[in-house]
Amino acid sequence: MSYVGQTLPIDRFSGYLTETFTGDGSTTAFTLTREPHSESSIIVVINNVVQQPVEDYTVSGTTLTIDAAVASGDVIYATHTGGVLPITESATIDLQGASDALILDSDADTTISADTDDQIDFKAGGTDILSLTATTATFNDGTTITTADNTDTLTLTSTDADANVGPNLRLYRNSGSPANSDVLGAIDFEGRNNNSQDVVYGTIKASLSDVTDGAEHGLMEFKSMVGGTNQLRMSFDDTSVIFNQDSIDSDFRVESDGLTHALFVNAQDNRIGIGEASPDAVRLHIKHDQSNEFVIKAECSHATPEGIDVMYSAASDAPNSTAYSFNDTGATRFFVNGQGDVENHDNSYGQTSDERIKQNITDANSQWDDIKALKVRNFERKDDVREHGEGKKVQIGVIAQEVESVSPGLVKEHSPSAGDIISSSELGTLYEDGDSLPEDKKIGDIKEIKDQVKKVSYSVLYMKAIKALQEAMARIEALESK
Repeated sequence: MSYVGQTLPIDRFSGYLTETFTGDGSTTAFTLTREPHSESSIIVVINNVVQQPVEDYTVSGTTLTIDAAVASGDVIYATHTGGVLPITESATIDLQGASDALILDSDADTTISADTDDQIDFKAGGTDILSLTATTATFNDGTTITTADNTDTLTLTSTDADANVGPNLRLYRNSGSPANSDVLGAIDFEGRNNNSQDVVYGTIKASLSDVTDGAEHGLMEFKSMVGGTNQLRMSFDDTSVIFNQDSIDSDFRVESDGLTHALFVNAQDNRIGIGEASPDAVRLHIKHDQSNEFVIKAECSHATPEGIDVMYSAASDAPNSTAYSFNDTGATRFFVNGQGDVENHDNSYGQTSDERIKQNITDANSQWDDIKALKVRNFERKDDVREHGEGKKVQIGVIAQEVESVSPGLVKEHSPSAGDIISSSELGTLYEDGDSLPEDKKIGDIKEIKDQVKKVSYSVLYMKAIKALQEAMARIEALESK
């Protein structure tokens, strides 16, 4: 049989197969070796007379039914004009440049095309669904992959054996006019509630924060459904990792190997617990239950170290407040109030004084002249005058510069506080309104230190006074003996 079109080997092209049957005067149904698409895809000839499809014969599956029995000995020819083409056994089919040439359904609106070089286009229902190139698969108008069980729905596999990352999943927004706050992509985790409504129970989203070349910033957000509303639970911006930005009652808890609340943020009460699941009415509650271990250790490894700073930022000279308190099961043992006054339960202040940890032990020199030369003064601190007014808090003591001229060893120096600099500009300067502020500074913080503040070791001064008293007692006793 001849045909018009591209050359195909006849022995391989099963679409033009001819089958032969012989009538017996009674049989009307004959079994074909394969199923035709329809009556129109098979030509039936009886005694060299072509039969009319449907009118003279019908097909159902592989059954050919003639409308009347064929006389005994008459030959029936059934030639298939269409059918399955076994590609693995056929020669090459060239569809180069053809658009919608490979038709997959009866109304010709589901096709495969190759009319663009190095690209295959798939169409379903007249709509472009998928385009394939050597490196890219492009889906139009979204694509749904459905599975009826819990097996993996989509697997990305890389067989590369090098040290680079792979396989890779990339969400790329190729915008010609990117702008701040544009959403780059999102992953939604969606399911149904008990009212058969679709609900997005969780979302991971990425957005543009700054599209400036060289200063790009991105924003990552993690949301989950809470009480019927999708709430922001965690985000990453250009400066911070933020939890609970929507300020819902959502606690933050970190477990360690032995603690369920190694770090715990109580969202409702605005409290933090370390090793404590129910923090007391304080901002930070640290609990430790191990023997012979400190609860807190503050260590500074810098060559110019600083320690712990307790700051009252909205009050001054507050005698009724507690700056530091040490308590046991029986009583308050040590206490520092807001004025800096120190109290302890037993009125005992001391120094580690064991002979075994000292050396070069000798009698102290005479302190008579030093104590006699010291001037005991009344004075007012400038910060007290600013706070309370003149004449309200008069103190008795010594002046460091005067002590330094008599007994320099009693005087030490330390860096000034902001309050010290307010009292004397010779000590330094503070940041003021209009200054360019570093990232970790605010108005009122120390800007420059010009000089150190002098302080007096009163506890050593008291020992010098005791030595001078002993000398005075010896002189008195000597006079009395005379």
